[in-house]
Amino acid sequence: MNRGVVRLIPKPKVSIFICGCGHTGSTLLARILAAHPDVFSVPRETSAFVSEKGARWTKLSLLLLEAAISRRNVWVEKTPGHIHYTRQILETIPGARFIVVTRDGRDVVTSLGQRYEGDFDRAFQRWVADSKASMLCVERGGGMLWRYEDFIESPALSIERLCRFMGVAFDPAILDYHQHPVVWGRERKVRTPHSARRLAQVNQPITDYRGGWRSKLPADVASRFEAGEAQELMAYFGYC
Repeated sequence: MNRGVVRLIPKPKVSIFICGCGHTGSTLLARILAAHPDVFSVPRETSAFVSEKGARWTKLSLLLLEAAISRRNVWVEKTPGHIHYTRQILETIPGARFIVVTRDGRDVVTSLGQRYEGDFDRAFQRWVADSKASMLCVERGGGMLWRYEDFIESPALSIERLCRFMGVAFDPAILDYHQHPVVWGRERKVRTPHSARRLAQVNQPITDYRGGWRSKLPADVASRFEAGEAQELMAYFGYC
């Protein structure tokens, strides 16, 4: 498939991309929006724009076909890494909107560091790079900032605000998404311990994971947020 095929596929009225740094609540957000009757939320990360061009058009064509078949007015795709490809997305899908997810960098690096088997430096560098790209996206306009902490503080208010941004009516019932379990991700069946954990995560109710860094993040890593570029990014997103 190629770019011409993508242009021929009917598109929903509103195209939303959830992106930012990983481990910021993006899957939780996509999962909640998937429960909305007017929204088609892709139940996996497509990484379409991260892929090579040939694979990109194939993935994007299949994605848009799924959205068209759903007959919903709004479709949502969640790939955190797409925060580095917002210009390419806009060139391909004019009018696309971005929900830029963010969370206290210390909690993000704690979670990523555990995923990277204790490599907190790698986690920190990823957070810096993704946060810088997130800031640029917000500054350019066309994107709405969504803070995990604000959501935990007031889920209904946070999602209602997003619904207005997306042009759909807020339905409080979508906050009860966990009452209708789904399989989320590339693996459509539970085959491994990882996929079992993933299934449990996406189907659990809203859970407060704020502040875990205080007991889990090494002190020398936590101190890196108190100066320089990291401190500036924390301040920009409201964490200082």
